[in-house]
Amino acid sequence: MDDRPRLRPVEAFPIQREGETFVCLRDPLNYAQPLVITPVASFILSHFDGRHTLIDIQEAYGRRFGDILFTEDLKRIVDLLEHHGYLYSERFFELQAKIIEEFRRQPIRMPAHAGTVYREDPAELRGQLQLHFQDPNGPGAPKPAGASQTPKAIVAPHIDFHRGGPVYAWAYKPLAESAGADLYILLGTSHCGGDNPFTATLKDFATPLGPVETDKEFIRELKERCDGDLFAEEHLHRTEHSLEFQVVYLKYVSQLRAEAAGNGRPFKIVPLLVSSFHAMVQSRTLPEKDSRTVSVLEALRELIKQETRQICLVAGVDLAHVGAQFGDKDPLTPEFLRWVEEEDQRLIERLASSDAAGFFHEVAKDQDRRRICGFAPLYSLIHLLEGSRGRCLKYSQAFTRETGSAVTFASLVFD
Repeated sequence: MDDRPRLRPVEAFPIQREGETFVCLRDPLNYAQPLVITPVASFILSHFDGRHTLIDIQEAYGRRFGDILFTEDLKRIVDLLEHHGYLYSERFFELQAKIIEEFRRQPIRMPAHAGTVYREDPAELRGQLQLHFQDPNGPGAPKPAGASQTPKAIVAPHIDFHRGGPVYAWAYKPLAESAGADLYILLGTSHCGGDNPFTATLKDFATPLGPVETDKEFIRELKERCDGDLFAEEHLHRTEHSLEFQVVYLKYVSQLRAEAAGNGRPFKIVPLLVSSFHAMVQSRTLPEKDSRTVSVLEALRELIKQETRQICLVAGVDLAHVGAQFGDKDPLTPEFLRWVEEEDQRLIERLASSDAAGFFHEVAKDQDRRRICGFAPLYSLIHLLEGSRGRCLKYSQAFTRETGSAVTFASLVFD
């Protein structure tokens, strides 16, 4: 056992069980299963930073609670967390290496959230997505395919379907009403970061509605034209939901189009995860000043220009993350949430006008006060749109009472 236990980066948020408050730990990389602990245990974990010894932690516990934390009890907590993969340890690194190797060997990227966020049964999934359109906050059923022009790009949420389903429908309705595209270039938030600004995968995506093919030739050509290794952190795709949810929706609207027209339009995808630009926000350095970032964006623009196929860009993003779950100390109030919406609308306007510098300023002006997790893929989208004008179709805020937190998101279309 390490005398200075170090907790891995995890999400921790309060939950209610039978009138009592507990803390749920969740691993963004999904190496570890969710774990529910007491608030007292959460205090102890806050000292698992690799600097505090077990004795330091016991002393901090005594000062806080006026009681003794016995060594045996503390070691049991450490053992529990290590066993479940929440601590940096030899056991964890072995587990991590095994999981990554298993993913690399898989010929296809399997669904990570079927049966939880969305239905695993194909018929039930279609019914679930259909209800997003029919919801009172949804856009209504799509018109016959071909009624409108295929968008150049859409922006859709990546929040779970039960909170953001109707807003997904607003984003995908223009695609369902068009002839669709041959190639969708997907830009998603990499919630687990990454040392590289962009991460690709050559794996096809499995969905309950059938497989979706990845354009391997396009991605290999992109890799040849840009700096860095697009596949160095391919394992980040393993459980990332920001793209998985878009692939499910693309498959669904493709099948809607096929049913209406009598035949389907085959399509492929280019799945790209974009890591955080937060360091650039802090230093107020435009992302295009970063050589690796601009290398990929320039290569993408060149390949898009050379394409004879119909292309549509898809950004799977959310906007603000505020409240206790995300580190805010003050409780959310209606006045604060109105301020969040006003700030979000300013950001959306910059996005809709493809104003890269203005978009960056809206995030950097307060050091990303609202934690815009879609900043990096949206900023990348602006550079690929090259001046196209967009429209905001729907904006929404999802407030979760149990965690005292809110996530905001929007749907846009670029014609």
